[in-house]
Amino acid sequence: MQVESLPLRLTPRWKFITGLLLLTLTLLLLHAVTAILAPFVAAIITAYIFNPLVSFLQQRTRLKRVIWVGILYICAFTLLYGLGNLLWPKLTAQYAWLVKQRIPFIIANIATVFEGRKTFEIIPGMVINLVPLEDQLIGVISDLGRTLSGNVPGLVFTALEAVLYTLVYLIVTFYLLLQSPELKTWAIRQIAPPYRAEICELGQQIDQVLGAYIRGQLFLILIMSVMLYIPLSILHVPSALVIAIASGTLELIPIIGPWSAAGIAMTVAFFQPHVPYGLSSGSLAGLLGIIYFVLRQIEDNFIIPNVVGHLVKLHPVIVIFAIMAGGAIGGMFGLLISIPVAAVIRILLMYLYPKLLESHEIPPEAKIPELQSMESEPKAPKP
Repeated sequence: MQVESLPLRLTPRWKFITGLLLLTLTLLLLHAVTAILAPFVAAIITAYIFNPLVSFLQQRTRLKRVIWVGILYICAFTLLYGLGNLLWPKLTAQYAWLVKQRIPFIIANIATVFEGRKTFEIIPGMVINLVPLEDQLIGVISDLGRTLSGNVPGLVFTALEAVLYTLVYLIVTFYLLLQSPELKTWAIRQIAPPYRAEICELGQQIDQVLGAYIRGQLFLILIMSVMLYIPLSILHVPSALVIAIASGTLELIPIIGPWSAAGIAMTVAFFQPHVPYGLSSGSLAGLLGIIYFVLRQIEDNFIIPNVVGHLVKLHPVIVIFAIMAGGAIGGMFGLLISIPVAAVIRILLMYLYPKLLESHEIPPEAKIPELQSMESEPKAPKP
């Protein structure tokens, strides 16, 4: 007697348990391989940024996608090679000078500034002890020097690791750009047809926010680096190129980053050996502080509204909390992704909130006709 074969079906309870188990195993795997995730994360971000451009060019020209991906790689390599030959020697020279000479000089001068000034009287009877402040400043700058000298490009990884990670990044980025339409189609097909349109609309909202934020931040790094390099060069601030690029990069860290960049520039200017235009060291540092403040206002009121827009729509208090939470959970990487993650969470909560409040009662028009006729029949009186 032949037994009919039946497919194995999971009950809702076992579906939940299986999904939870798979999610847990995935998170444990990602935690175990954290050290090798950097090239994959960088590849995903790069492909996400340039995928709209490749798709636009493909639709306009009807050329194969692989051709435009190849052209994009050639243009990127050419641009990086040209910028490397133009800026890299100057950048590395200023970087080495800043680490080996300028930071030790600043530390030595801090002790000189505080010499004989161990206390400061604000008003009669209110005296501040400056010794802890001196120790803190020297400690912060010493830590900065050790961090910079320990993170010189080429010393972070061995040569073999650097080459391997670069190859992985380039290969993964190439395949993600090449197969982006197929990956998107596959992801959409995994959604049940009745809910496909709604989930796709939610995904488009998230994509709009993330795309605007990432591309806007990259543009801000470029424009702020250029805008800051001009006054830093005019004022003859040492390592102007390094400070300008560092200031532009620190724009990635909301609120904290721009103020940290201003503090670095003002500190270097205050202790520079030759002050131009007859200014004092304090006047030069104060002038740089004003320049950073003015450029920050221009950025907040003109650049960000027109480049990034107001898509993130987060209250300042939520932004501060997100930054602190991101730093506490993920360190520097958590700081960088705190704002876009908070924006995505906001979109998801706005989507889920009405779902949680909606009634589960069946509307009259959706009831079964037989039940409607039964409900419309007069009920017999109770004895």
